[in-house]
Amino acid sequence: MDGRRIRQLREARGWSQEHLASICGLSPRTVQRLETEGNASLESRMAVAAALEVAAGDLALTQAANTLHASNAAPRSAGVRTENLVFGLALLVLALLYGGYNIGKDLAVRDNARCDANPVQCHR
Repeated sequence: MDGRRIRQLREARGWSQEHLASICGLSPRTVQRLETEGNASLESRMAVAAALEVAAGDLALTQAANTLHASNAAPRSAGVRTENLVFGLALLVLALLYGGYNIGKDLAVRDNARCDANPVQCHR
């Protein structure tokens, strides 16, 4: 569905998203999703078209516009996931380095104390 067209028709009537949702019997979140993503069930699309007094076909995106809308929305979603993955991996590497450093330091202190106490048993 063409979310921009739904928004234009809604605003031309002076309706809020909540008002349109109450007329259609939908949640305000569904109306928000329709306007931003254009995703909804057939029943929701029919209810919105009836409330706005237009044919459901008038709210449909053309194939070219639908492809453009989908191509614009997909990279942002994938980019956020990639950024979160890279950030998480960087934190994991830093945590492992910090832990390894502290364990190595503690083992060296323990080994040095043992060698200072009994140099004969020290195998360096």
